[in-house]
Amino acid sequence: MIQVTNTNSQLKITSSTLIEYYKYETFKGISWAVDSKGYYVVINFIANDKNNSLRLYLVDISNQGTWTNTSTGATQAVNDIASWAGIASTSVTILPVVKIPTIIRSTGAALTMIGANVNSISFSSTGTANATIQVNGTAVILKPGETVSYDAGDVNNYMPTGVFYYDTSLAGSELLIIYVS
Repeated sequence: MIQVTNTNSQLKITSSTLIEYYKYETFKGISWAVDSKGYYVVINFIANDKNNSLRLYLVDISNQGTWTNTSTGATQAVNDIASWAGIASTSVTILPVVKIPTIIRSTGAALTMIGANVNSISFSSTGTANATIQVNGTAVILKPGETVSYDAGDVNNYMPTGVFYYDTSLAGSELLIIYVS
């Protein structure tokens, strides 16, 4: 078991075999994580990269009663150490983002724009003749049976209106288009 305290403006870690002191001004960042052993506080230092971080497993700490082996306890530990170090603690709230799925089956349509910001989109050529899509100004022929997909990545990323067009005016061409905006 270890004890973690704020002593002489330093983080003091004491176990039965050692005592370590860490100057707060050497801290680069404080966060928490969890793995198979449990929740732990991660302290990264200015002089070192993330491969040399300090990990303090909450199950090993005996003197901080509110630092329980839960996300609440880990958050409390981070907030306490940040307070000791004089670092502003910031809470981030991620608000849900509403996404709208759309499906279109197009046949016999001249060049048509996808009129929305798109998070992801797929075009599948389901007809008996070639269909055409246009991506950022470049025309691409989709042969029957071919499918292409695009994804903007992160939840807040998107491809703007006017990037994607489709054309199913050739007799026998058909596209099944799905996108999330």
